[in-house]
Amino acid sequence: MTPLSIPTLAIALVFFVALYDRIAKPAFLSPLAKIPTPHWSCHVAPFWLWWAKLTHRENKLVYENHMAKGKALRLSPGLVSLNCFEGGLKQVYLGGFPKTEFYWRGFANYGTHNIFTFEDNATHSARKRIISGIFSKSFILADKTSQASMKKVLFGRLLPLFSRAADRNEALEVLELFYSYSMDSFVTWQFGCKLSSNLIEDEQERRLYLDGFFAAAPYTFWQYEFPTLNILFKKIGLIPKKVDSGFHDIEQWNLEKCDKAQKLIAEREENLDDSDKPVVMSLALKAMSDPASKPAQYPQRLEIASDMFAHNSAAHETSGNTLTYCFYELSKRPELQAKLREELLTLDPPLHFPPPAKGEWTLPSPKDLDKLPLLEAVILETLRLYPSVPGGQPRRVPKPCPLGGYDGIPAGTTVQCYAWSLHRTPEIFPEPDQWKPERWIDSAPEQLSNMRRWFWAFGSGGRMCIGSNFAYFSMKNVVGSVYTNFTTEVHDHGSMALEDAYLAGPEGHRLELKFKRINS
Repeated sequence: MTPLSIPTLAIALVFFVALYDRIAKPAFLSPLAKIPTPHWSCHVAPFWLWWAKLTHRENKLVYENHMAKGKALRLSPGLVSLNCFEGGLKQVYLGGFPKTEFYWRGFANYGTHNIFTFEDNATHSARKRIISGIFSKSFILADKTSQASMKKVLFGRLLPLFSRAADRNEALEVLELFYSYSMDSFVTWQFGCKLSSNLIEDEQERRLYLDGFFAAAPYTFWQYEFPTLNILFKKIGLIPKKVDSGFHDIEQWNLEKCDKAQKLIAEREENLDDSDKPVVMSLALKAMSDPASKPAQYPQRLEIASDMFAHNSAAHETSGNTLTYCFYELSKRPELQAKLREELLTLDPPLHFPPPAKGEWTLPSPKDLDKLPLLEAVILETLRLYPSVPGGQPRRVPKPCPLGGYDGIPAGTTVQCYAWSLHRTPEIFPEPDQWKPERWIDSAPEQLSNMRRWFWAFGSGGRMCIGSNFAYFSMKNVVGSVYTNFTTEVHDHGSMALEDAYLAGPEGHRLELKFKRINS
């Protein structure tokens, strides 16, 4: 018998070490090996998860497997999905588990981190403290600039469009209009009325922004999962040049607004009217600039611009999608529209349009609008059934701990919850596939408390969406104003199924409504 050579033995040893490390250890010896999987291969490779993402079925398949196999799922060797409050959402997100590089790959701007992409909590907390006060509900509801934003954008631009369409009995495509409204109302508050965007009325600006923003949507799998391949595909033309050029254009659009706001603040901030104050930009500029620098200097230009981009890009897409689904569901229910209008007419004064031709025009108290229970329920239920971020929100386990009913989840494991699954858990939300605003009004106190704990449209904990209060303010104003003055009905639409992705809107990307004026 010929003795084995040293190279042959070395190759065999490498093979068996690899076999142990890549297959035997994760499949049989890892603490994660006891956790059920959607497919047997998930114990040793991420192939199933990649397939689910590429075929746009991840959220639905993860949900179906949670319902069949329990509150913990192993989706790949180092990734666990959790669908529970105790042992899941509470420990991971309220407990402050750090983010992963997923957020840098998908949401970095100008080649620099922003408030959404920081992995460690300390850096994020320091940045968040700069502006958290102005994003509080109490500040937004009392702020004169936010109210001026509503007058300028909602009553000055959007409602006149709806009014003209009603007079002409014409249908309007509202998805892009709600993207535009959400962007314009936030940017007006962010940078002041003088520097407001006008996507509602300016078709050129709307196309520049929306086309540039959504150009990358078909290619995000490669951006998130294989960033090196993503770069290669761009070089050889498999990913169109418009993806990078479009994104560059909207980065430049945002940077120009930051530069103009900085100049405005440096020259005459104290003399600005309330409506012209760049509320968000001003505070970020003061806190992130070197105290020793002169007013005209701008040393952290790209870091500030990255934060401003993160805020307004999130505001337009998430709120725009939510409003589209809210109007879609209400437009199918004329009786609920009437009930909502009855509630809205209790405001003093109501949100009538057009405003009085003469005399001082006043809006109802934002606090009174915020307290309306049916309006609140309509928004909450839309966010529950159609979350704008239905996909997994990955976090990294900082030290071994029990999660999802399993002990010793190793440090470094990626864990995540899905709003899609949490919001469709039937024990918490009976008839989860039905849009039922009344569940937020009629449920027993214990059931309502559970629903609010599991409600995850804006995330939770220290890393939850900082703009949630402005989003509620913006959305309640437009829903309240429209159904005070109009009824709506569906004219035509594409598929209204929610896209299966990390960020999601209607698959058909089109909703046409008809507006009919109510004679007061």
